[in-house]
Amino acid sequence: MEKTVSYGFIERTHGLRGRMILKLFVYGPAVPLDEGTILYTGDRTLTVTRSRKRDNERVTVDCKEVWTKQQASELTGEPVEVGIDVVLKPGFPLPVYGFSEFTIVSRGEKFPVEEVEYNSSNPQLIVRGVGGLFPVPLVLALTGQVDSAERTIVVDLPEGLEEI
Repeated sequence: MEKTVSYGFIERTHGLRGRMILKLFVYGPAVPLDEGTILYTGDRTLTVTRSRKRDNERVTVDCKEVWTKQQASELTGEPVEVGIDVVLKPGFPLPVYGFSEFTIVSRGEKFPVEEVEYNSSNPQLIVRGVGGLFPVPLVLALTGQVDSAERTIVVDLPEGLEEI
């Protein structure tokens, strides 16, 4: 199986035919998923047949494997993962949990990301420094150069941020 990343969860159903509303864990406004995108939820694989943006945090999706409201209702609350290559492409919002294996490089020092704390207004990367863990706002980290292949972010962190 391809490398996957947590992308959100099935928040609720919509309509009578199994349409689902996904709440996304992304940085930036939601973008509809391409037809044919594979979603992973538990031990199930779902194939997107149609998607549209609902608001800045949600998309609606129709999936080939779900065609009734009952089937969709059974999936409500389930986490959704997607292939990392599907969402790390131009025009897609960054999956916040995709940064969990990155390293921040600042002025020659390396700070591995230990955890991601998601919230829609100010996601935080919790990184390990010499003195322990400290938060780096994702908006600050993304002012640097993100290299998804090397899994690094090169950015000048403000002096004293480690002491917060």
